[in-house]
Amino acid sequence: MYQTIYGSKSIAQSPVALKSEVLIIGGGIVGMTVARELAREGVQVVIVEKGETLGGGAGDLRFFYDRPADVRKWMGDLISTLEGEGNIHVLKGAKLERLDGQLGRFEALISTSDGRERTLSPSAVVVATGCITRPAEGLSDGSRCIGSSEMEKLLAESRDLPLAWKGQPVKTATFILDLTDDDIKIPTVNAIKQAVILQEKGCQVAVVARDLKVSVSGMERLYRRAREKGVLFFKYDEPPVVSQTGDGISVEVQDMTVLCKEERETVSLPSDLVVIGETFAADPENLELCRVMKLRAGAGGALMEDNPQFLRVISNRRGIFLAGACRFPHVISESLCEAHAVVQEVKALLHGGAYTPENPVAEVDPPKCAVCYTCVRLCPHAAIGVERYGDRNIYSAPAEKNGDTLWGAARVDPAACFGCGICVAECPARAITLYQ
Repeated sequence: MYQTIYGSKSIAQSPVALKSEVLIIGGGIVGMTVARELAREGVQVVIVEKGETLGGGAGDLRFFYDRPADVRKWMGDLISTLEGEGNIHVLKGAKLERLDGQLGRFEALISTSDGRERTLSPSAVVVATGCITRPAEGLSDGSRCIGSSEMEKLLAESRDLPLAWKGQPVKTATFILDLTDDDIKIPTVNAIKQAVILQEKGCQVAVVARDLKVSVSGMERLYRRAREKGVLFFKYDEPPVVSQTGDGISVEVQDMTVLCKEERETVSLPSDLVVIGETFAADPENLELCRVMKLRAGAGGALMEDNPQFLRVISNRRGIFLAGACRFPHVISESLCEAHAVVQEVKALLHGGAYTPENPVAEVDPPKCAVCYTCVRLCPHAAIGVERYGDRNIYSAPAEKNGDTLWGAARVDPAACFGCGICVAECPARAITLYQ
C-alpha cells in the first residue's frame, strides 16, 4: 500500500534487539503499579523516585471514594510488595540527568542524593511523575478556611469521634469548588466523599460548585448517596462571598438552580468550617524532564497535553510511555486504568525480544544533505540525530560504517521514525525520501 501511495521502493530494516528492562520515572501509585505488573511478567524494573519515600501525592489521601478501604494501608501493602519483588530496584532521592539513544538502545544517566551516578540501559521508559497540589487562592485567609487535604487528615484523625477543629466542635461545613480548575474532577470527588463522611458524623454539609463533575465510575452513585444523607448542593455563577461572623464564618451564594433569573435569591450558609477545593498543577520539573527526554509539554508543563495522534499513554517518542497525573490530574481509579494500559503497551513492545519497523521510514540521501538542521529541528519524534564529524569540520550523523567512511549528513533512526513525512516535506534540498 505504501509503495502505491509514495511510489517508493521497499527497504529491508534490521530488527532492534529489546531487553526485558524498563526504567520508570516516578514512584507514586501509578509508577509502583506499573512496576509491580511488569515485574510479575519477568521484566527487570528500576524506579527512579526524587523523594525519599514512595507514594507520591496520593500519600495525602486517607479514604477511597468508591470503597471503604484505607488508602494508606492499601499503599503500604503495595510498597511492601515492591520491596519483596526481586525484579524491582528502587532508587530514592534520584534524578534522571540524561537520556540518550532510542528504543532498545536507551542510555540513562541517574544521579542520587549521595552524589553518585549510575548508567542504565533500559529498552523502554515510563514517565509517571504525577502533579503537585497548591492551596486555593483568592479567598478569605480566615483561620476557618482549610483545604481538602487538611479535611482529609482531620477526618482520618477523628474516625469514630465527633468532629472537632482546633478544639472547637464542627457542626456545619461548606465546600467551595471550581474557583480555579474548572475541568479537573479531583476536587468534586474529594468534596462529595468527605461530605458523606461528615454527614454521617452528624454535621450539616453544603457543597457550592459551578459545575459538579461526576463523570467517574461510581461517582453518580456517591452523589445520590450524599443527597439521601442530607448534603445540600448549590450551583453558582458568581464566586461566593466568604465573611467572618463572630465565632463562625458565612458563605453567601446566589443559587443558580432556580431557572427564573428574577426569582433567584442569595443564600447565606453559616459554617463552622469552610473547605476549599485545592488547585492542581504540573510539576515544575516537567519542563526539565521534557528537555532531557525530548518530549512535548503543554503551556502549563503537562506532558503531551495535546496528543491527538496517539493513545493517551503513548508519547511522541517510540519506547517512552506516559501515565497518570504527569499528563493530566486524575482520580486514583483513572490513574490506575492508565497504569494498566501502559503495562499492556510495554508487554506488547517487548514481546518477542525485537522490534522491526512496520510503518514507512524516512531516509537521507547523503550527497544531497546540506546539514542545515531543518529536519532535526522539525522532527516531532527526535528520530533524526547529528554529531560532530571532525575530518570535514561539519556535523554528521553516526551512521553505520561502510568501509572507513561515514555519512557527512543527517541520519534517521528507523526504529524511532513514525513515518509522518514532515522532514520529507520540509527538507530544502529534497534529500529525504519516505520508504516502506
